[in-house]
Amino acid sequence: MKIGLVLFIVGLVIFMLGIYLSAFIGSIGTVLGVGGGMMLGVSSYFIGKNQVKSK
Repeated sequence: MKIGLVLFIVGLVIFMLGIYLSAFIGSIGTVLGVGGGMMLGVSSYFIGKNQVKSK
């Protein structure tokens, strides 16, 4: 499995968990949401890099 896809899935799960937890515990949910969003951004870099290299 490619690293971009793994980072995307993990980042999406952490991001959604952060959104859910922010309703109950604001600080922890915010940290998880920001961390998950950063993972989604990094995964888009790797996915785009692999698509450009393959052409």
